[in-house]
Order: sequence, then C-alpha cells, then structure tokens
Amino acid sequence: MEKELNKISIDKSESAYNCTETLNEFGMKPLNAKNYFVYGLGNFASQLSWTMVSTYLSIFYTDVFGLGTGAVAILMLIAKVWDGINDPMMGTLMERTHTKWGRFRPYIVVGAIFLVIFTILTFTVPGFSSTGKLIYAYITYIGLGMSYTMTNVPYLALPIVMTRDPKEINKLNAAQMMGMTIGQIILNLTVLKLVLWFGKGNQAAGYQSTAILFALIALPIFWLVAYMSKERITVKKEDQGKVIDGLKLIFKNKNLLCIMLYIMFNMFGMLGRISVAVYFYIYCVKNAQFVTIFMMMQMIVGTIIMPITPKIIEKIGNRKTAILSMIIQGTAMIVLFVGPYENIVFDFVVLIFYGLGYIAGPCGNCMMVDAIDDFDDKYGVRNDGMAFSLQGTATKIATAIANSAFLVYCN
Repeated sequence: MEKELNKISIDKSESAYNCTETLNEFGMKPLNAKNYFVYGLGNFASQLSWTMVSTYLSIFYTDVFGLGTGAVAILMLIAKVWDGINDPMMGTLMERTHTKWGRFRPYIVVGAIFLVIFTILTFTVPGFSSTGKLIYAYITYIGLGMSYTMTNVPYLALPIVMTRDPKEINKLNAAQMMGMTIGQIILNLTVLKLVLWFGKGNQAAGYQSTAILFALIALPIFWLVAYMSKERITVKKEDQGKVIDGLKLIFKNKNLLCIMLYIMFNMFGMLGRISVAVYFYIYCVKNAQFVTIFMMMQMIVGTIIMPITPKIIEKIGNRKTAILSMIIQGTAMIVLFVGPYENIVFDFVVLIFYGLGYIAGPCGNCMMVDAIDDFDDKYGVRNDGMAFSLQGTATKIATAIANSAFLVYCN
C-alpha cells in the first residue's frame, strides 16, 4: 500500500480535503449524484455518433451515397483494421500526457470537436465522381473512427482517475451504460423520422441535417463531462517507464488478458445478434412492423435494471455477475431459436428475459479496473490508458468478425 501511495497521488486541491467535508476510506470526498449523472451523459453523447453510424451508415452508403455493397464491405474492413492499430497508439499517448487538467480530459475536449465534424462529413454526399466519392468515404470514415477513439478511450478510462472506491467506480460504469442504452433507444426511435422530416424527400439532405443536429447536441455534453469529471488520481511521469516495457507488462497481466477475451466474445455475441436481428424479424418472425420495438426491448429492460446493477455487483462480485448475465442471455437466445418465434407474445417475453442480462453492463470496465489495480500493487506499473485502449481494440475485432461472419451466414 505504501508503494502505491508513493507512486499515485491524490489531488489535494479538491474540496475533499477540507476538514469540514465527509471523506471516504480513501481520503477523498465521495462522488455525488451530479457526478454520476454528468459522467453518464458522456456515453449518451457518444451514441449520437456511434449508434447512428453502426445502425444506419451501411444503408446510407449503399442507398444514398451510391457505393456498391462490396466497396462498403472493404471500406469498413480496412477502417476496422486501422482502428485496431490506432486504439493502442491513442492509449499510449494519453497515458503519457501530463497537464494541469489531467491526462485524459484534454483529449475528450479536443476529440469531441473532431468527432462531431467527421460525423457530419461522413453523412454528407459530395458532388464528386464515383472514384472521388469512394476516396471521400475512406477519408471521412477513417477520420471518424480516429476521432471516436480520441474521445471515447479517455472517456471510458475516466472512472479510474476520478476515484479509488470500487463502489463508486461501479456506479460510474453503470451510469455510462445507462447513458448508452438511453441514447440507443432515442436514436432508434428518431433517426429515420428526422431524416424524413429534414429531407422532405431528399434523403441526402435528411441524413446530413440529422447528423448536424446530433453534433450540436453532443459537443456541449462532451465538454460538460470533461469539465465536471475531475481527475483526482494522478500518476507521476517518472514512474511510467518506456512504452515498449509497458506493452510487455500489459501482456504479462493475465487477468487483464482474460477480461479482454471476455469483452471480445461478449461483443461478438451482441453485435452478431444485432447484425442478423432485422433479417430474423422480417424473414423468420415474418412481422416487420415490430422490428423497432423488438430491437429496443432488451435496451429498455436494461435501462430499467441498470440502477440496481451496482448493488448486485456489490453482493456477488463482478465475475459472478458477468457469468449470470451470460447464462441469462445465452438461455434466452437458445429459447428464441428453438421456440415458436412466429408468436409475437413469445418473442416479447424472451426479449424481456434477455434484457435482464444487461445487469453485467458495467462489469467489463469494472473488472479491468480491478486487474489494473491488482497488477499495480504487485509490480508497481499502471498502464491504465493502454489497457483501456486495448479494450477498444477487442471491441473493434469483435465488430469486424461479427458483422462479416453472421451476414455471410445469413446470405
């Protein structure tokens, strides 16, 4: 413990050190409801780009932008490969950034600007030739991915520098998961309606105007998160060592590698399900009018149960909560596959049950924090930025494999 306190300092400029304030066991002022709410808004803002891109960009590229499906598939594969390389670079860079505003928050402030710009550019149809459009799509989509990495990797890593209390970290991660599910629900309900309303028959104008609206909403939210989410845990520059040594130690952290595999397979299952969900509801359930509510049902349930997730984690731990979630969701998918899926009531019940598995939403990030802290205690090395960037890499790998594998299987 002494070694840890020598290396990691707590910002004593915070009002937490005022003797009139209540301090927690770590000598810090406890986070309040405002901290959790504002931090959760960050993932809501992320969905204004991420959900719009992940859900609607493919159909925008083929039906509005004018690219062929083969060109879109290659574009997205190349972009994901670069994302997988780009994430660890971002993690290493932010980990070794030292400013009076902290290591992570400056990247959120700057990255959010680029994120909203590239979101708008990505959903803009230029008056170029076919070749010019393809080049434009590569530049804007890859730029969008890099901007998202620059904003989201430090955002997801913030809890580890906001507090040392595991209970508070659990609540922060639950808050950002709630922000994610609420954002996904709102976008799934509004995007196509906004495209029609803004476009008035011109889909290109509709998508661009919708992207501009979301950008105008997202940017001040990201800045508010950066302003309110103070970095109270700092790491001394001289204690970080060489980048190559840090990377080697990452791969020595077996707990962290296991969590990366958990995140990758969990995202593979979730994104694979999303990839084929529309096909399943249209061609198997044979009732397209319920597609939107089917797609949102589990997120609605997840949003409702997310506030009690920290209590469940506190009672049985992150690992057991994650296992329970996998059992719930795996069982639901098997039952949906073998059951009378043309029965709408049956589908609703199964999807509600599946949504209960969202109790494990914060577990991946929380287990990462545990692995980073444990490794820090044993070896005196804290590669938090690099670790969270590799989480992004695992997610990108899962996305690329799931989207291609499941869609190929369906075809």
